[in-house]
Order: sequence, then C-alpha cells, then structure tokens
Amino acid sequence: MEKYQVIQTLKHGALGLNVVALEINKLRTAKPKKFLIKKVECIDEQHANDALEEMMPLLKLQHLHISTYKELFITWNSKISSVFLCLVMRYSRKGSLSDLISTHRKLKKKMDLMVMEKFLGQVLVAVEYLHQMNVVHRNIKPSNIIMIEENYCMLEDLSAETLMLDEAKWKIRVVEDPYLKSWMAPEALEFVFSPKSDIWSLGCIILDMASCSYMNKAEALATREAIREHPRKLLKALEKIRKHDIAKANDIIDVLITMLHINPENRISAKDLMNFPFARDCLLASGIPMSIIQQPWPTSITETLLQGGLPSVLEVMNCFLDRPEVQIKALEQLLALVDQDEDLPWILNMVESVSAIILSHQNNFQIQMCACKLLSKILNQALLYHPDNVPSEKYIVDALLSTLRNYPTEEELLSMVCQMLMIVSSNEASLEHLQKLCTFTDINECLNNFPHNKKICLSCLGLLWSITVNAVLPNKIPLKEAVQLILKILDTYLSDGDRAESACSALWVLSLQELATFRIVVTDEDSPGISLIKETYQAHKDDPEVVENMCMLLSELVLYDEIMPELFSNNIDKMLLEIQARFTSSEELIKLATKAIKKMNESLSKVKSDKTPE
Repeated sequence: MEKYQVIQTLKHGALGLNVVALEINKLRTAKPKKFLIKKVECIDEQHANDALEEMMPLLKLQHLHISTYKELFITWNSKISSVFLCLVMRYSRKGSLSDLISTHRKLKKKMDLMVMEKFLGQVLVAVEYLHQMNVVHRNIKPSNIIMIEENYCMLEDLSAETLMLDEAKWKIRVVEDPYLKSWMAPEALEFVFSPKSDIWSLGCIILDMASCSYMNKAEALATREAIREHPRKLLKALEKIRKHDIAKANDIIDVLITMLHINPENRISAKDLMNFPFARDCLLASGIPMSIIQQPWPTSITETLLQGGLPSVLEVMNCFLDRPEVQIKALEQLLALVDQDEDLPWILNMVESVSAIILSHQNNFQIQMCACKLLSKILNQALLYHPDNVPSEKYIVDALLSTLRNYPTEEELLSMVCQMLMIVSSNEASLEHLQKLCTFTDINECLNNFPHNKKICLSCLGLLWSITVNAVLPNKIPLKEAVQLILKILDTYLSDGDRAESACSALWVLSLQELATFRIVVTDEDSPGISLIKETYQAHKDDPEVVENMCMLLSELVLYDEIMPELFSNNIDKMLLEIQARFTSSEELIKLATKAIKKMNESLSKVKSDKTPE
C-alpha cells in the first residue's frame, strides 16, 4: 500500500474492506486519478499467495464492459498481524446499477425499458466474454455494475475461488447483511461455482429491475430467497411482472424462466441466452448487434496479425484470447515450428500462453486439440533436453485437469492430457497441487472408459502411484474403486508386462494408503483378488520389475491376519520360495520375499499354537 494514499473508507464488502485511494507519485498532477482498492484479509500467507496466483490471469482480460484490475499485490498489517490481498480497480463517482434501482424503488417508478435493455445488454456481453474465457465472476450483483457514463456501464469485482471458499468469513458477512448473498445461486451458497451461477445472479438482477416499481427492498430480498426453494415461487414472482404491466413482460418472463432454474444443469448459458428476443433487444439497445458478436474475422486479417516471429505470434495470442480463429491459426503456426524435433531455446517461453489458451477455450474442441498437442510437444522436448527444468507450474495442472473433466470421452485428447499430467507430477510442487485437487475420481473414470488404451492406462496407473504415495486422503471411496479397476485391467491384459508392472506398483501404494478397503476387494467373491496376483506371477515370472512390484505388494498384505487364509489357499508361500530361488542375484527381491515368507511362517505357527490344547 506504500504507493497509495487512502482518502476514503467505504462500506465493508462481502469479502473485504473497500477504500478509495490516490497514487502518491501522481498527487502533483492536475487531476490525480482515484482507485478503488479492495483489501481482502486472508487466512495466512499461503492463502494469499494461492488467491494471487489464481487471479493473475484476470489482468489479461480486455473488454469494453469489464473493469479489469489495475494491479494485485499482497500486504502485511503489523498492527493486527494479518495478511491482505489488495485488488486495485477503477473508481466511479457515478455510482452503480444498485443506486439506479434504489432510486426507482424509492419513487415506485418503473424503469425505462430502453435504460433497462441498454445496461443489461452491456452486462450480458461482458458475462458471455468471461465465460468464453473460462472465467466465472462469482459475485455478480447490481453494486458490482458501475456507471461510467450515462449510457455506459462496466462489470467489476471479479473474484477468485480461493477467496470465495472462505466459509467462515462468508458466514460472518451473511449474518451482518443477508442482502450480500441474496444474488447468489442456490449451489453457490454451498460454495459450488460455475458459469451457470453467474446466469442465476444476472437473472436476479433482471427480476429486480423489472419489479423495483412495486417491490420494496425487503420484499425483493424475500423474493430472491424464496425462488431458490421451489419453482412455484418463481412463477408467482413472474406473474406479478405481467400483472403490473411491465413493458415486454412476456419476453422478460421467458428469459427468467431459463435463467432461474434451481438445478444449474437446466440453466441456460450466456451464449444461448442471446438467441432470446429480449436478450437480442438488449444487445441492440446497447449498440452491440448479434451479427458483430458472432462474426469471425476474415482469414486475411488473422494471417496479417500472425506475420513475424515467435514473440509476435505470442503477443497476438495474448492480445486476442477471445478470438478462437486467431488462436487456432497461431497454434498451428507454432506446432509447425516445434515439429522440428530439436532443442529450441525459446520453447519453454510458450508454456504459460498455451496453458492460458487451454483454460480460456474449454468449449472449443479444436483449440483444445491444437493447444494440447503443442503443450505435449513442449513438455516432451523439455523432458528430453532439459529433464531438470521441466515446466511444472500450477496453471499447467489446472489447464490439464480442466480439459480432462470437460472432455471425458475424447480418447485422443485424454491420451495426451494423462501423459502430460504424469510428466508434471514428477515435480514436487505440481504433485502437491494434484494431491490437493484430489483427482482420484477423474483417474478412475479414465481407467474405466479407456482400459484398452495403453497410453492412458499406464499414465493413469502412474498418476495413481504419484498422488497416493505419502498422501493423506480422507475420502476412501475412490480408493476402493481404483483397486477394483486395476484388478480388472490386470485380469483383462494379463499378458502385458508394462500393464502388469504398473498395476502391481499402483496396488502396492494403494495398500499402504487404505488396506482396510484393499482387504475387502482382494477377498471379495466377485474379485479375482489374490489368485490374480498368482496368475500375474506365472505370466511374468521372468520379468524382475513385475516380480519386484508384486513382492512389495505381498510384503504389505502379509501384515494382516484377515488376508492370510487367502494367501495360503493360493500357495503364495510356495510362490515366494520360488522367487527366492529364481532371483538370487537381486538383493531387493530376496529381501522382500524373505520378509513376506517370515511373516507367513509366523502366522502359520500362531494358528497351530492356537489349535494345540493346553
């Protein structure tokens, strides 16, 4: 905060304190520019750094109707021993849409249709742009739509998931002022955010603008809370719009029915919303016709922009993130360069830009394929030429997981994504991020859908090993599913040595994590269990790597008495003795086999001792 001078403290927001400030080095200018700074108190320094990292891509957003952040920084308040994330944004003296609605509400005056359509059109294109860029606002409400000029508004105060998931802070703010959360979607109250959450909030704003002449603030608040409970409450609220003869009531009702579904899956998207008559009228009133929004650039313009070397192409990619046709052409151009299959000194400079494109265009499959092909080539070349400097930033993991979840049936795409996740998981920071995001369900889904795809299968088994080892995983259900899937793969592809080695390794690490679950699976009548381990040995007894991973697994299983009868019934003790005899030159294998045999003999002696009468 050293470079700013606070001149006014505003009302406390949902997540932090808002202040108006001037830049100190510009105080001598005729009209020093004012900025609004939101100071968000964070749990600790790690929380602040995570939020800052998540929000940095927002600085690249470019849209006429979005007030982007001037800068973001972290500061420490020694007086209260707290760390703050500071968000610096435009300050408007002209107020917000909330002020406009309040004025009409006090006068019990209907909002002029042209005014309503004009501002809603501008907000709608801003929201559609954010969603196209794979950005969720999370906090759309009238007070976050600021007036710049009489006919011009901007959407501000974009938030981050890291900040919005601070449940304790939200509960305190909601008790202080229930109005703060009244614009949020039903699922957002449970801290689940998506583009559809923004659509609900925008629908609430339309409802408030349409009803401000006949509902006071308390009634409007009660209505927004009621429509979350049952569809009948919404229909009742919409009928009042028709009853009070609001202009274009039927068209407004049509869009609100699609925007205010309690189930987010049934809610309309911003893009599809633009096809409704009322939304089209809003776009026209705002001066942004549909034809301009949807019209791609001519090829000649794209080709002209992309003339030049790598720095020029990357700059164009970053400046026109919202133009799919530019991104595709640029990615194809970069792919041609990288296909030279040699150590290119500039190749790592592309990683951040390509990851941003993957995140920004989740709905465009062609971009996903091109971007993932390029990123895969970059990571593989880095692994080949610079194994100690493989890119592993968190945003790479975020981009890859986003694609994995958005395209669960696209085999070619997922093959690249799973392999890249395996590469970046070799880095400690990336691995920690993967473990934090708990990707078991994602990996299980891939294994279930594509057991026939060897690349996907091996990558997923390797990922299971990576994210499980040394991890504390509270949810054990996906672990049991993983064990069942691995045993099924092992059974189906018994003769495949690569699958056998990876499967045994994954089973071993899963047994360390949750052996209670593993015991249920290996002793289940419907599961091949221990007999399959024996069959795997018979198929790969000459492969020391497969046998070693199998012995590691058995050395854990023999520690539990419940599994011991199953082990003896499958003659695992004899199999271990055979391994001892066959692999005399492998010290590690002998050690593992000897440990398991010793434990089985101890268990057998104990059973005999218990049966001997005193």
